[in-house]
Amino acid sequence: MMKKLLTAVLIASAVIMTAVPVSYASYGPSMPSEIHTNSQGLIYIKKPESCSASTSDKTYTISAVGTPGTVVSVYKYNASSGLYILVKDDVVIGSSGLYSMVVDLDDNSNSFRVYAQNGYSNQTVNIEINKIKQSTINKLKGISVTIRDFFN
Repeated sequence: MMKKLLTAVLIASAVIMTAVPVSYASYGPSMPSEIHTNSQGLIYIKKPESCSASTSDKTYTISAVGTPGTVVSVYKYNASSGLYILVKDDVVIGSSGLYSMVVDLDDNSNSFRVYAQNGYSNQTVNIEINKIKQSTINKLKGISVTIRDFFN
């Protein structure tokens, strides 16, 4: 009896010791607007250079550097549901530490959330990208301002 108990304890210990640590699960197809993260420094967004940008293009490339092995997912805010919806799932940052993702843009404001996780650490970065309509750009090109305009 004692031998069976000892064998069971040894087997259970071996299973526990060889188990792979489980990281936080990704949020799946959607993410609530308010979440809590526990880390900084897993990823650094390089493009856009600040947390917002404007473009007239239909797509935008979000790029970052991060800790190799970090898993990155990109979500886009959906105003009607109040949730961030997954647009690019679980890409692992390789040994170069580089990450990039092309996202499609709607006219006007586009809110993205980059979610990174590595082991038990996770981080989010919110990004606003405004898509300017071509008609607006054409109007701006037609405006001319001279120094005299400021002094008259």
